Amino acid sequence: MIIKKDIRNIFTFFFKTGLRSKRTKLFFSFSLIPVVILIIVKIYEILHPENKISTLNLFSDVGLTFYFQLFIQLLSLFYGSSVISDEIENKTLVYLTTSPISKSSILIGKFIANFIISAIIILVGLFISYLITNFNSFLELKYIEEILTFCGVALLAILAYFSLFTLIGSFLKKSVLIGIVFLFGWESIVQFLPGSTQKLTISHFVKSLLPNSLSRKGGFLIFKLQPSSTAESVMVLFFLSLLFLTLSVIIFYKKEYILSDSN
Repeated sequence: MIIKKDIRNIFTFFFKTGLRSKRTKLFFSFSLIPVVILIIVKIYEILHPENKISTLNLFSDVGLTFYFQLFIQLLSLFYGSSVISDEIENKTLVYLTTSPISKSSILIGKFIANFIISAIIILVGLFISYLITNFNSFLELKYIEEILTFCGVALLAILAYFSLFTLIGSFLKKSVLIGIVFLFGWESIVQFLPGSTQKLTISHFVKSLLPNSLSRKGGFLIFKLQPSSTAESVMVLFFLSLLFLTLSVIIFYKKEYILSDSN
């Protein structure tokens, strides 16, 4: 039985704990890599206006590729799979599951906590990167709409990948290793194949939601992309997220976990 109060209590505990963790600090530092690069290039751009290096092009080719092709997936993998696996490895699952709080409430509460922490890490880096790139004209409507689009797509991407890796972590050992094989194997290869085969990846629907302006600039991020419609992409990502999360709850509710096992 899922009770809102129980979910809130679980969320509060894991959110506060997660924000203070070394993992969060490490990933937050990694998320600022494009920010540091863009600051350096922006300073160089101001000092040497005749140079052809542009923060705008760099943000499209490097910044967006970093976030949407790599970092969102890796962050979702480590935080999503840890929703259950961390409790098994730390042997704290027995204390959670023997409490009056339902297993479903435990999973959903920690899922939300980890998801929000991941979203904060991604959105802060993405927003600052975009702000540096368009500093002089950031308040123009078209730029506000574009950064809101980037942030919205990022949230959908995190939700879809996060739900998938929570599912994998709920029933498979070595879930991080399996997730890495999935990301750098299946997702990294199939998304660049021609035709409808691309639709067998989450990445295809994520990239299909990115602003049309990227298609004019080219770049690795949209290489070989044959985009699906916005409506289809949003529905598929929401459907997959709901499906993966529902399956995670069912498996976690029914499965008996052995604490000596390691995911």
